[in-house]
Amino acid sequence: MSDTQMLVCNRADLEGLGLTWAEIIDVLDDAFGQKARGLVQNPPKPKVTSREDAFIHAMPAYLGGSDRIGIKWVAGYEQNHTKGLPYIYGAVIMNDADTGRPIALLDGGWITEMRTPGVSGVTMRHVPGDPKRLALVGCGVQGRRHLEVALEVHPGLTHVTAYDYVDGVARRLLDNAGDRVTNVADTPSDAVAGADLVITTITVPLDPKLDCANTHPDALLLPVDYDDAMAPAAFEDAVVYCVDDLGQYGSVAGSLYFFGLPRPNTHLAAVVAGEYQVPVTGRRMFLNMGIAMDDIALGSLVLDRAVAAGAGRYIEFP
Repeated sequence: MSDTQMLVCNRADLEGLGLTWAEIIDVLDDAFGQKARGLVQNPPKPKVTSREDAFIHAMPAYLGGSDRIGIKWVAGYEQNHTKGLPYIYGAVIMNDADTGRPIALLDGGWITEMRTPGVSGVTMRHVPGDPKRLALVGCGVQGRRHLEVALEVHPGLTHVTAYDYVDGVARRLLDNAGDRVTNVADTPSDAVAGADLVITTITVPLDPKLDCANTHPDALLLPVDYDDAMAPAAFEDAVVYCVDDLGQYGSVAGSLYFFGLPRPNTHLAAVVAGEYQVPVTGRRMFLNMGIAMDDIALGSLVLDRAVAAGAGRYIEFP
């Protein structure tokens, strides 16, 4: 790559790299370790929107331990479903840490799709327990990817129950559960009954929301959808409430999101670094909002692998 070239990789290029979940979780785990050592700059993401039920976020980050810097510009438009379009579009720009020169443009939709369950995988690695019953509420892209990650980190799962309001979607997801016992639930509450690993990935808020009182008493709760699926009672009753970034959480809690929720006990970097010991018993609540550090960590892995493999194409820029 010359000083006047930028590498451009689309979704097909990134999929073709063949990254494993173990590799993705490892690089994200390392990023949270850097964050725990104070080596990460990750300002709260600003939001703009051009339509109702939509958002566009700017997400810059610098990882000082690996000397990587970049930004993701990501959009989520709920109404895209009616147009046959993806919910998420995005672009990740990687910069040279020495000069600031843009060196790569990567498909941010794919990176978002993979880093989100990857962070859930980091959480599963560091929360004690050996879950057997997985419940998934929401069976779209994130539901499918989270099933993959859950089976990667916890291959001993024996039962998988899924719910989605769209007919047939839950059953198609469960076709990927291997030889485990599967069930399509009639309601979200039925889906989480008895589960010791609960993952919610919806894009439209539930009414009523889940209090999770019928889950296993030692369940790990992963609301990937902020508080769209889980009720304040689920957060209040948890023995620990952890978020991925206290600054990002504080910038929106009580003003844009998370109304009536308790203050988090800790953050994921402290858990990864062993600074906070997660209780072995009781329901554990981990709300990972998705922070820019995740995207730049995975973007760095993607960039290195793409350059080594000769993937993508170069354009003259600037």
